[in-house]
Amino acid sequence: MKLNPTVIRRLREARHWSQEQLAAAAGLSLRTVQRVETEGAASRETRVCLAAALDTDVSAIMEGGPGPTAAVRWNPWMLPVLAGVLAFAAGTTLGAPRIVDYGAIVLVSIGVLGYSLRK
Repeated sequence: MKLNPTVIRRLREARHWSQEQLAAAAGLSLRTVQRVETEGAASRETRVCLAAALDTDVSAIMEGGPGPTAAVRWNPWMLPVLAGVLAFAAGTTLGAPRIVDYGAIVLVSIGVLGYSLRK
């Protein structure tokens, strides 16, 4: 089975690793890493070692696989959700009046609405 050379290279570069550093982290030779990044050819053992070194699933680096999961980026709709959750947690912990809980529900609702309306 073939690996996706572009994904391997992108994951390596995201860590600011050279091919030598990836080879050392994966316990592979430099030539093996070079071959994987050019041809995508790899044995089962090489696939497992690379996935472990790159802290990802083997299926994420396979050709035709789902690819690596993108990191969560901060979006404006997250702020009211976070504020609502914190207000609810603080209000529950400190025994605040019920109105604090309602305010938290409104904040979370605004954030969820913002998420659903994003483009």
